[in-house]
Amino acid sequence: MQAHGRATANHHAVSSLTRLAIWTFAWVVTLALARFGPTQLWDSGTLIGWVALGINVAVGVGLVVVHARYLQSLDELQRKIMLDAMAVTLGVGLVAGCAYGAAANADLIAADADIGLLFVLMGVTYLLATIASNRRYR
Repeated sequence: MQAHGRATANHHAVSSLTRLAIWTFAWVVTLALARFGPTQLWDSGTLIGWVALGINVAVGVGLVVVHARYLQSLDELQRKIMLDAMAVTLGVGLVAGCAYGAAANADLIAADADIGLLFVLMGVTYLLATIASNRRYR
């Protein structure tokens, strides 16, 4: 009976993770369309640009909901590991983002510096913090 319960829980976790991956992929695709469409596919400042942006935001809201459901599907330890990693990532993102804004306002960096680097920093931080938390709770 316990094996069946574990199999059901495992199937639910895989299903939840798969749903999260699909929504994440959809969000990235709609973001790329909203970001690069105005320069590659249509003229900037047109209605289609607003539609693409609206679709991206709508898919992003869906992603947030699916991510929250995914976190709820995790067991207590996995949830703690994710929460710890997200807390570190939020802190790093906030500090780095504020420093970036201050540097731009003080003309210490080029006005067209790529904010995308902040997201790369946050992604790497999240990955490393998740690995560190997993090792800590082994």
